[in-house]
Formats: sequence, structure tokens, C-alpha cells
Amino acid sequence: MSADEYRKNLAEFLATQPMTKDVTYEDVTRATTREELGISSLNIILVIVNYIKERANDSVQLQPEWVSRLGDIEGIVSVIREIDELGSVRATA
Repeated sequence: MSADEYRKNLAEFLATQPMTKDVTYEDVTRATTREELGISSLNIILVIVNYIKERANDSVQLQPEWVSRLGDIEGIVSVIREIDELGSVRATA
């Protein structure tokens, strides 16, 4: 998936979450930080945990090193990409 596709994936997932349901793809493409999207540090961690449950079938654990990357959109997208990659590896193992 390209970076743009991951941003779209992020926006689609955010729209399914109660705390981020009003965030649009356009918001995600314009923003550089999660704060610009109105997402608190606690809520982004909850979003990532929910993403792991729903998209990686709970087969990936939240990594402490991800937390520092969750302040900006590029970091969030990189974490989602990593979750997808780890989830697909574990699904085929």
C-alpha cells in the first residue's frame, strides 16, 4: 500500500471510532499532527489498540516504541503499516 492509501485507511478507521468519528480523509491529508485532528494522546493509543483488535485480529501487541511516533500523522501511518505487516506475518505463520 502507498502512503496515500495508508492515510485513506487511517481516515476510514478513524471514522469508525466514537472519539474520532468526525475526522475525514481531507482532515488527515491536511494535518501534520494528531493535535490538528483534535485527537488526544490517550485517544490515539485507544485508536491503535482498537486497530490491532479489528485489523490484526488482536495478534499484535502495542509496542512502547510506537508511542513517540503517535504525535504526527506520518508516525501514525508508519505504526499502522507496521501493525498490518506484523498482523499479516502472524496470520500466515
